[in-house]
Amino acid sequence: MQRQLPKYFSVATAFMLIVSFSCAKDDGVDNNSGGGGSLLIPNGCDNVGYPNWSVSPHLLPYPVGQSYAIGLSHCGGAQHAAGLPDQFAIDIVMDIGTLVTASRKGIIVFVEDSGGDFEPLNNVVVLRDEDGYFLQYQHLTQNGALVEQGQIVYAGDPIGYSGASGNARYPHLHFIATNWDYNRPYGSYPYQSLPITFSNTRANPKSLIQNEVYEALPY
Repeated sequence: MQRQLPKYFSVATAFMLIVSFSCAKDDGVDNNSGGGGSLLIPNGCDNVGYPNWSVSPHLLPYPVGQSYAIGLSHCGGAQHAAGLPDQFAIDIVMDIGTLVTASRKGIIVFVEDSGGDFEPLNNVVVLRDEDGYFLQYQHLTQNGALVEQGQIVYAGDPIGYSGASGNARYPHLHFIATNWDYNRPYGSYPYQSLPITFSNTRANPKSLIQNEVYEALPY
């Protein structure tokens, strides 16, 4: 699968992408205290205006009928701690090779899937949705992307297969909505993550909660 990267993409930018798109080494689901102290199981971020989940345009990033547990989520410690760029990231616990799907209709703006599982390069697909959110699917398995840059996808379409590439301690999908300043190379750090909720599952007024299981319902 041949892909064209943006003209400003360079080896240096690729290195930034590898580094900045990695979960911390203390992101395991069995210890989400962010590097010491008591176990932290937050119920979303405090003092944040979350979108109404019941009318959210976003779907869970996996097929209808599937259910998965949540590892680190919003303001959950480690790299997801409040105030950090990934504070609104969600780690969905999935085996390597699990199908992930588009949360919204949009255009694929970036694809990297050449890294091996448990190796440094973090594989990622980025989908720009209709409202300008850049939805990132991180830690995909090697050659696991099912889309190409410039491709239009619809909610529920296949995106790729989950994995453990990058600095992931265990197989999972690191899913996050961000902004992107076009004046900077993609992957420039820090970016701003954005809170989103999901309409095709049970109530999630403060998005998906750590250690809970969510089923993707018909929409």
